[in-house]
Amino acid sequence: MKVYEDCITHSITTDSPFPIWNLMEDSGEIIGCAGLISNVFISRKDLWPWICALYIDNSYRGRSLGEDLLLRAKADAEKAGFNKVFLCTDHIGYYEKYGFTYIGDGYHP
Repeated sequence: MKVYEDCITHSITTDSPFPIWNLMEDSGEIIGCAGLISNVFISRKDLWPWICALYIDNSYRGRSLGEDLLLRAKADAEKAGFNKVFLCTDHIGYYEKYGFTYIGDGYHP
């Protein structure tokens, strides 16, 4: 998606604490990614930072690589002074394995 490409490109040179993007590679090929951003496109602007765009290539799934990216995002948030991170998802059951709990719905504007 163009929006993620633009976000990643601009995160490289910003002085802001967010966005932070982590890319996972295998032999020079990107096989996964996750972002840590200040907001998502939902109504809950009172919560931040947000983990977004967690992705692992299909052929690499089932190896806990998503967990590695989630832990890295949490560590990046702590380094920036935040003790909580949030996410918006419809993947019920996946993130709960990593300590996330449902706190409510957010709505797209």
